[in-house]
Amino acid sequence: MAQQENKIPFSKKGKREISPFIGHELLYDYLSGMLDEERSSAVADHVKYSRDAQLDLNKIQNGDAYASQLANTIVSQPIIEQINTTSTYLTTLMQKSNFDKWPQGLKWGLEALVVVAVIVSVLTIAPWQKLLNMGISTGSKEVVLAEVSKTETAQQPIEEKPQFVDEDAKTAKPLVTPTPKPAATAAKVPAAPAVPVKAVPTPAPSPTAVAKMEEEKSDIAPAGSGGFLFRGDIGVTNLAVVGPKITDKIIELGGRKAGGVELGWQKTSKSMYYHFTIPQAKYQELSNYLATYGKVHIGKEKHPRVMPDGIIRLILTVDEAKK
Repeated sequence: MAQQENKIPFSKKGKREISPFIGHELLYDYLSGMLDEERSSAVADHVKYSRDAQLDLNKIQNGDAYASQLANTIVSQPIIEQINTTSTYLTTLMQKSNFDKWPQGLKWGLEALVVVAVIVSVLTIAPWQKLLNMGISTGSKEVVLAEVSKTETAQQPIEEKPQFVDEDAKTAKPLVTPTPKPAATAAKVPAAPAVPVKAVPTPAPSPTAVAKMEEEKSDIAPAGSGGFLFRGDIGVTNLAVVGPKITDKIIELGGRKAGGVELGWQKTSKSMYYHFTIPQAKYQELSNYLATYGKVHIGKEKHPRVMPDGIIRLILTVDEAKK
């Protein structure tokens, strides 16, 4: 009987204490006034005797007060516009790098570096040569060096000659037929009947003969000569491939044809002929380049033609090496 009196009544009408877990869960509802009278009284008794419940209730009260203050916060219009503005890559980079907090000297240095990079890019990419040519062509100041009429251009074409005119075929003087002198005596000799004579056509010289005649003419040395001529030959393997490479190298080193035939003239199927001028400073480089294809033999001989200072003249024969 005594044990039944000590039991806690669980009936709805009986008074009972709530557990700490249920008390903590009902703190917010208790503070908001959403509990009925019995539960509100039970939670009040729990808070009265529980230190943890008092601390939690105090935190809930502070949070509710802070939320009420936030509700009264007014956001300025510039901040709203900044929030609504779409962020670009540059603005995001500036925000993450904290550019506004950098020292002023560092900011100026970075800005100057960007300006210099832009200027260098413009100077490098812009087609200044075309712009200058356009400016020159549209200008009003013109210097006329020479005027050639269309009729003269059609009748007599202009031939391009190298800078140093060398070994060009001299114009042969026309043969003058001597006029017969009158006879001393007055005796008249009956004229013989005219016999028609057939004109024998002179065969045109071959390119090989023309080149040979040029060499012979260039080697004639009159009295008082003071120039020099470099003459040589080299044997190479696969002339069809090596020959054009030698031609390109001579042009690359500043060489120009000096004879009447083109540079790297094909004399025969196994021989090429080079007659050209070249800066003396490039002679050793040319010799080293030729030595990569075979053994080159170059000699120096006197010649009546005197070349300008720093320029030498060469005659080079490139043959297919005998296997």
